[in-house]
Amino acid sequence: MKQRFLLPLLLLMSALAAAGQPTAPQTAPLTKAEQEVMSQNQAYCDAIVKGDIERLKQILAEDFIITSGDGNLRDKAAELKDLSPTEDLKTLFFRTEDTRLRVYADSAVLVGRLVWRINYKGREIDNERRFTSVFVKQKGVWQIVAQQVTRVPQRQQPK
Repeated sequence: MKQRFLLPLLLLMSALAAAGQPTAPQTAPLTKAEQEVMSQNQAYCDAIVKGDIERLKQILAEDFIITSGDGNLRDKAAELKDLSPTEDLKTLFFRTEDTRLRVYADSAVLVGRLVWRINYKGREIDNERRFTSVFVKQKGVWQIVAQQVTRVPQRQQPK
């Protein structure tokens, strides 16, 4: 008699335990436009690491403007100069994380976190910023037309 109730009880307990497990969030597949923007964003990150100024010229629109972490405005020429590698400066990695993307016809807004490491005169320096990039599709190509970068406060070490 006990065995007759044991199997259904075990099945019920297994089902309840499985129902209580967290599941991975369901994400919709990216649209073609979202894939194109994210691909262009990756190309931007890769070009910075490689110091590929010619590729960056293609990615940044002619009327590109950036508001930097210190509040200064730079146009495309000034940004390209700032991103150019030098003897003293090498970008080791540059990536975007925690991104959120919204596409509106031929424009898109990408927000997230920039994380990168540079080697400046032999010293490695980690950087982290919040960013907003505005992309516009012009002549069939997604380009960054505006960008805002905000410093993230340094985390305090517990005393």
